[in-house]
Amino acid sequence: MEFAGVNLKRPITGESDGGNETHNKKHHTLTLSRLSELPDLPLVHILSHLYTEEAARTSVLSKRFNSLWNSVDSLTFSDKYSGRNGAVFVELVDAAIRLHDRKFIDKFSLEIDYNTLIKDSVDAWLNFAAQKQQVKSVHLNFNKKRPYRGLNGSAFMYPLPESLYKNVNLVELVICCCDFKMRGKMNCSRLKLLSITQTRLNEVLISRILSGCSVLETLELRKCTGFDKLMINSGSLRVLRIVGEQHPNYVIEKGVDYVLEISGPNLVSLEVSGSLFRTKLRLMDLGSLVNAVMSFTIISKRSYESRSLWFAARDEEIAREVLESLCLVKVVTIGGIIIKALSMREAYNLSSPWSPRRCLTLCIPIVEWSHLGLASLLHSSPYLESLVIELSYCSDTCVLEHAKPPSADSKHYWKSWSTISKCRLLHLKTVKVVGFQVSCRSMEPLFHFLEFLLQNSVVLEEIIIHASRYVTRAALDEAMKLLSVPTASPDVVVQFEPPHLWVDPLCMYNEQAPLFLS
Repeated sequence: MEFAGVNLKRPITGESDGGNETHNKKHHTLTLSRLSELPDLPLVHILSHLYTEEAARTSVLSKRFNSLWNSVDSLTFSDKYSGRNGAVFVELVDAAIRLHDRKFIDKFSLEIDYNTLIKDSVDAWLNFAAQKQQVKSVHLNFNKKRPYRGLNGSAFMYPLPESLYKNVNLVELVICCCDFKMRGKMNCSRLKLLSITQTRLNEVLISRILSGCSVLETLELRKCTGFDKLMINSGSLRVLRIVGEQHPNYVIEKGVDYVLEISGPNLVSLEVSGSLFRTKLRLMDLGSLVNAVMSFTIISKRSYESRSLWFAARDEEIAREVLESLCLVKVVTIGGIIIKALSMREAYNLSSPWSPRRCLTLCIPIVEWSHLGLASLLHSSPYLESLVIELSYCSDTCVLEHAKPPSADSKHYWKSWSTISKCRLLHLKTVKVVGFQVSCRSMEPLFHFLEFLLQNSVVLEEIIIHASRYVTRAALDEAMKLLSVPTASPDVVVQFEPPHLWVDPLCMYNEQAPLFLS
């Protein structure tokens, strides 16, 4: 494995890059000439990937672009990226829609800070999109703003028009901060993806949505609330994602169960992540499930209550029940509360449910006391072949709310005979670490764990360490020590990605100088 210690790049002067004004004009003219030589079809395709305001600005290049930008098949408006808002942004969208002369569009996307004063304008824009033939994708992102507390949040959410519920051409519908007020059921016979964010729903409304979308394959509920049971009986729905919940109007108290039940005999992929205001997660009738992502945290009302023994026992029970429900799932991703609850269980000699899983992903930071949970999962996964460890900012914030369990030092823990005899790694072939960077917590527990894998995995083929952004020289030196660790497998390779790193020459003599990716 090669590392570039210092990579000095010769500075580019004005002479070498054509810094004079004459050369720049010639280069601009040549580029514009080549662009204008393209046929209309590829030019329209290029413009359709821009925000509509950006596409309209190309009309200053030539008269030809003036007739091309308003023929794109994708209309994308955003007051966040355009730098315009309020009445100015509304006039911009009105003008773009008025000038658009294509008979059909594939996608209509709108991102705007919504208020009731622009409701009529938004209705007109969506009616325009609905009247266009073959519109397949609609994205609506309305940032909800409340003038002051005490008002009903739904009063400041955009009510979806009836035309969206009855659009038989829609294939993809992504909405944020919208209010569902359906009469009857949806009639979107071609809809395959439905993503709903920050909206209040209930079981009856979800049932109407599913019954009217006969070929729906993916359902995403992001920061929604109002439902306790998701009984997915649809024969087409394969992917269900629940990403967080809005803060409810109740307080989680001791002795009271706030349960989220999920069932779906035809689901192939299930994700539950983000912050949940629950005391139990009940998974039932998931016989077709192949991929599961369980990376959620449980939020309690008061931090001092969350450190009590009752909350600790609750979290351990949630982790045990979830893993028991997923014991036959082949590909599992675990993070948030579960891995740390398993550390608590292992500290008191409570093992994890056994599973024949082949692939396991851990979305956690390797902190000093997470090795107990890692050992528990390895012990309960004797047929594991692939292990992925994702280190990320999100992982760092997913900290278990109860007290830190008692544990020994990770270095001695992974070298103890009791740990080695418990974690028999007879099938592990691939280990990948994603997000190795200076911003993660101490890397020493990670290196101790990787050394353990190298010394005890008899068929291990590769350990891949993927660095993101930059790493410090000290962290890199520790990672390089893995190359000299005695291995149980004769064919194992420790691989770093990307293999070439660049050191800032101004800091090359500083031990903590960052190594930038080239």
